[in-house]
Amino acid sequence: MPLERYKRKRDFEKTPEPSGTVGTGEGPSPGRGRRFVVQRHRATRLHYDFRLEIDGVLASWAVPKGPSLDPSQRRLAVHVEDHPLEYFDFEGVIPARQYGAGDVIVWDWGTWEPEDETPDPGRAVAKGELKFRLQGEKLRGRFTIVRTSGRGAKAGGRAFEEDEGDQWLLIHKRDDEAVPGWNAEDLPRSVKTGRTNDEVKENRDALWIGAATAATAQIDLEGAVDAPLPKRIEPMLATLATKPFRDPDWLFEIKWDGYRLEAIVDERKVRTWTRNGQDGNGYFPGLLDPPTWIDARQAIVDGEVAAIDDQGLPDFNVLQERISEHSAAGLVFEAFDLLYLDGRSLLGVPLEDRKRLLKSVLRETGHVRFSAHIEAEGVAFYEASAGRGLEGVIAKHRRSRYEPGRRSSAWLKLKIRPEQELVVGGWTPGEGRATELGALVVGVYENGRLRYAGKVGSGFDARTRRDLRARFEKLETDSAPFDPVPPRDHRGRWGGDLRGVVWLKPELVIRAELGGWSREGYVRQSSFKGLELDRDPREVTREQAVETKEAVKDVGEAARVEDAPRKKGPSMKKTVRSATSRSGSNVDDGHLYPWEATREELSALDDMGRDGPWKVGGFELKLTNLDKVLFPPPTDASSGPVTKRDVVRYFAQIAPTMLPHLAERPLNLHRYPNGAEGQGFWQKDIPESAPSWLRRWREVGVEAREANDHLIADRVATLCWLGNQAAFEIHAWTSRLDDPGRPTFALIDIDPGTKTTWDETLTLARLFRTALGHLDVRGYPKLTGRRGIQIWIPIVARYTYADTSRWVEALSRTVGGIVPDLVSWEWSKDQRQGRARLDYTQNAAIKTLVAPYAVRPGAGGPVSAPIDWDELDDANLRPDRWTIRTIVERVADRGDLFASAQTDLQELPQL
Repeated sequence: MPLERYKRKRDFEKTPEPSGTVGTGEGPSPGRGRRFVVQRHRATRLHYDFRLEIDGVLASWAVPKGPSLDPSQRRLAVHVEDHPLEYFDFEGVIPARQYGAGDVIVWDWGTWEPEDETPDPGRAVAKGELKFRLQGEKLRGRFTIVRTSGRGAKAGGRAFEEDEGDQWLLIHKRDDEAVPGWNAEDLPRSVKTGRTNDEVKENRDALWIGAATAATAQIDLEGAVDAPLPKRIEPMLATLATKPFRDPDWLFEIKWDGYRLEAIVDERKVRTWTRNGQDGNGYFPGLLDPPTWIDARQAIVDGEVAAIDDQGLPDFNVLQERISEHSAAGLVFEAFDLLYLDGRSLLGVPLEDRKRLLKSVLRETGHVRFSAHIEAEGVAFYEASAGRGLEGVIAKHRRSRYEPGRRSSAWLKLKIRPEQELVVGGWTPGEGRATELGALVVGVYENGRLRYAGKVGSGFDARTRRDLRARFEKLETDSAPFDPVPPRDHRGRWGGDLRGVVWLKPELVIRAELGGWSREGYVRQSSFKGLELDRDPREVTREQAVETKEAVKDVGEAARVEDAPRKKGPSMKKTVRSATSRSGSNVDDGHLYPWEATREELSALDDMGRDGPWKVGGFELKLTNLDKVLFPPPTDASSGPVTKRDVVRYFAQIAPTMLPHLAERPLNLHRYPNGAEGQGFWQKDIPESAPSWLRRWREVGVEAREANDHLIADRVATLCWLGNQAAFEIHAWTSRLDDPGRPTFALIDIDPGTKTTWDETLTLARLFRTALGHLDVRGYPKLTGRRGIQIWIPIVARYTYADTSRWVEALSRTVGGIVPDLVSWEWSKDQRQGRARLDYTQNAAIKTLVAPYAVRPGAGGPVSAPIDWDELDDANLRPDRWTIRTIVERVADRGDLFASAQTDLQELPQL
């Protein structure tokens, strides 16, 4: 078997290399001719893998210094095992502890032909000498490869990559293609993707799944991000829609009649979380433990637990029985999404690729199944599901990204049986055998108040009645929990439907099937279905279905805008893009909503009156008072005053550069409705009057203070809305939504005192520059836009805020000790005697520093601008040097100097 040695050395359950199903050694691959490839491979040592297609396989040599076009350079080449033809364009990362672990790029490729005197290349290799011509993108001309010693020879005193192979020499002949002094290391980029080995290592944009079929083998992971395993990810939620539809851009899944469950796999342990963040083991003990059902070291899988009957249909009543019995009999975890896999967050990967990857690593068992889908045919799927008596269908846009904690229109619920969650606020006795429980008195929340919504009086069996009555005993109360209170009769008693009512504290949530709602807002033809054991009652509101046609259109338009190639020209220069994302594409690629305004949208803004509707990035804003002055002219009178129109336009232009620094981070906003010279105020909660399309996130687990509804900036329209609100001073959390308790930055804040000069502030910044250099820690400096300088240190998200605060304090006290006359450690400004404070206390969960490119309340609209370390020595540097009128040009010329701060994650060294 020609590939036996190749397969014996590799575990294709772990390595992304192809398993070798094409190359059989039975002759040339039809229609391909003779090909060659050279792969630059950084394993134990850097080397180049030189491969020639011969007799249906890739004959391979490892060339430590790489091929050369210089005839005087006789390159050592170690003959290694044949590789399959699929290896021809392999580019990626071979995991640690696997044979050949390291990163690989396709350094060169092309075709080759044997010299006339070599009619049988396979026989020539067996004899030890092959003469040939290469026609590649880098390598050209006549070569000879010749064996110089037998099997077992050592290269440089040791076996190359621990492989005992024949030692050969690769030599370029003296011909017209020869180049003296030619060195392969001068040409480090891939001919396949244009990337270097470092870029492949940092961003594996595609993963080969050896066991998958051809249709699913190539999975786009461009949106994956290296990240530590989070404790939990808030589930993405679907929006109720009116009717089924057909669309090739959508996938359709069964709506399982069960409980949402997230499985966190870490080595040989698994932990599960319910939708509301409760320990899933309390509901489904041992269901997914041990995690032999997935081929992964670490993973986060989203799914639904359902009780499946003999016909393969879910039964919610049986599910509730199993929970009460603490039994897993008949329960199945229907896995429908993969959010994290072996060191990489997949939230930014399109849904269809997340599902393909999930299917490739999932090992189905009696308790775990892959939740399949169909493409495009939503109407037929809905009708078939209805015929089987299923609850409904979930429609998902195939390119949707996972949006933690958000109810998104990119996922739509299409219910076959209308259902509604309801809060239980009381119960009434029945008649005959049902005296112990006749009906439940229910409600839904509106504007924070529990509104009475009628009664649910059917769907109970004797066991259910007993169970509910047992739960009610601890919840009984003398007063009605509804606001307003249901009406009484003329004697002030509860009569009619509420005769004999017993009020309960509103802590239980049920699921009920409905025939609809009355004009007064009461449930009609309702039937009890079961308890929602993991639901916050205050989150239960009346579900309002969105119009399917409009929702599908909006999501489709957003996706098409994202995919459409941008037309660039001279007039677009001021519309700033960040340098590039790690994949080399513009930063708005891979996001559901546009991150950039078009030329036409900017022109429409310029042509508007002082008020009116304006559409940007597919969303409409109602702009007001556009000519209102928010900032006085800059002190040097280089330009006039800054209006609200200028601010909105600035955010539209800077959005592609700024949004990566705000992505998946809750925002704290500092608003100045009366302009920069007026009184500002902090705003964390988003008002109810704000557009419904704004993405919001509510804190959970907050005890010491009131939880807030924070804004998440995920599109250019969001920043423009903030500009219209005069909320131009934006502060983003240092942690992300997937792990709010873990900061991704350690923050150094040089806060000048009243007597601190600018030169003294620069002195402190330069001392930090020197200290970080000695520690080999990479910090990213930026001007505050007021008087100070900040340094942000990107870190892996495994530290607590207390950890970062202690580390920054220790470093700051060391720096401050060098110039004690410049620094005060007093908390109160009044006690600092005008000296600067190195404020390490900003490393706290409730504190934030102004975001890169946010605007500060000062003359001319100064911007918190990232700078290069060398600019600390620029005599023209000032803390407010760049404004909304000048930073756009700077970014267009210099790029985003803070771009790497989002990905350059580091461990904090011991001090």
